Amino acid sequence: MKEKDVTFSRREFLTKTGFASVALLSVGALGSVIPSGKGSVASWIAPRGAEAVEVKDVNEELKKTFGNRKIEMSHVTMKAPIIAENGGVVPININSDLPMEPGNYVKKIYLYVDKNFEPYVGSVDLTPANGKAAFALRIKMRKTSQVRAILETNKGKLYAAVKTVKVTIGGCGG
Repeated sequence: MKEKDVTFSRREFLTKTGFASVALLSVGALGSVIPSGKGSVASWIAPRGAEAVEVKDVNEELKKTFGNRKIEMSHVTMKAPIIAENGGVVPININSDLPMEPGNYVKKIYLYVDKNFEPYVGSVDLTPANGKAAFALRIKMRKTSQVRAILETNKGKLYAAVKTVKVTIGGCGG
């Protein structure tokens, strides 16, 4: 028997793969309803519940990263909204008046959000070529929490700023 080459037009391909996608999405929607057990389809399709996620302690994370080094609350300014109406995009702006010259500069800027499941948000490496120790970004916040910006110099000194940002539900500001 001779095998026949099977070719599809673009329209046929999209139609067939579209039906497959709908079928997979249907199974995913049912995944949270289907009783889950180890190895069941629902166990890997169903979204994780908040109770299943371990919230890390920010103090333990800071101790892992910085050890017992003293963190001074100076030389860092952080701009963040008092109320963030959308926790998905919270603007943060970090600046420092510390020098950025060879042999004496800010080596790294770290950012932590205390009540996120993973408090460590991120960091950025700097060199004297940056000219100024500054970092601006938008972060996700799970709920109202303190935001910590910590700067580390090339000499190992740590400086920080902390600000509380209130995250509202539904953007109502209250």
